[in-house]
Amino acid sequence: MTDPLLTRILVPLDGSIHAEAILSQLRRILPPHDCHLTLLQTLPFAPWTSEEEAARYLRRVAFQLTNDGYPSTPMLRQGAPAETILETAMTERVSMIALTTHGRSGTARWVFGSVAERILQASPLPVLVARSFPPTQCRGKLESRPMRNFLVPLDGSLQSLGALEPVLNLARPVDAHVTLLQVSEPSPVDGRWDPPDETLKDADQFLRAACIPSRIEHRKGEAAEGILKTAEEEGIDLIAMTTHGRSGPSRWIYGSVAAKVLRGAAVPLLVVRHAVPPGKFTPRAGIPRAQEATSGQTAHGTGLAPLRP
Repeated sequence: MTDPLLTRILVPLDGSIHAEAILSQLRRILPPHDCHLTLLQTLPFAPWTSEEEAARYLRRVAFQLTNDGYPSTPMLRQGAPAETILETAMTERVSMIALTTHGRSGTARWVFGSVAERILQASPLPVLVARSFPPTQCRGKLESRPMRNFLVPLDGSLQSLGALEPVLNLARPVDAHVTLLQVSEPSPVDGRWDPPDETLKDADQFLRAACIPSRIEHRKGEAAEGILKTAEEEGIDLIAMTTHGRSGPSRWIYGSVAAKVLRGAAVPLLVVRHAVPPGKFTPRAGIPRAQEATSGQTAHGTGLAPLRP
């Protein structure tokens, strides 16, 4: 069974098929009956917003998902999209936010790309984000291909290990294999390449101890380019990484690398905004659990009562 921390998922929707594409990705990685989805649609304060139309849409999607074995609760909230999504994630005590990079756009709707960017920057919870796919790729064919190959880029820092626990919990139900990748860039000081870091071996031992098959790969070059190239060559289904790792003259700055990977990846990206406290990770101690998020990190909005499916 999926770890309890990863069974409550918040799925922001905007009524478009582009935003719904994340549902097909979730079906690939979450076993039926092991999770609960909260389907959220925000209603900006605008005269063109139809609460009745949004309610019908959410009920229909929730009904279909529930019938397919994914219990879902529709929810309408009033307020600015990004802030309302973050607040709802806290008040509903979800463990992960899942959304696409783009939904419906135009003068009468919020632009999902900017919302996704703000969520990635501010969410204290793991965020599963995927590019929108054409409708013909969203159902059936895509869902029949389970996620079996995960890629976890590491930069040698404790912070970059923050993605390992969510990866472990997602990999177990689908029997996924994990590739641990380090991409070494030359030092701007002396031009030397960084050797593979010991944290790769520590991470490998941690996953193997949890019965998750894993292997280590080391590449030279620019970080984001190396990650994307590995994902393409190795047939990766999911990339998981933290937004902040080691930074400095001879290491990548993780935030910018994650942004580049998101823009170029054809597969979903699990982003963990997580910092491992110094000294908390040892091979014997394992990977510490993610720090609990606090509601103080989100903005306030006016909520509407959850809808009944």
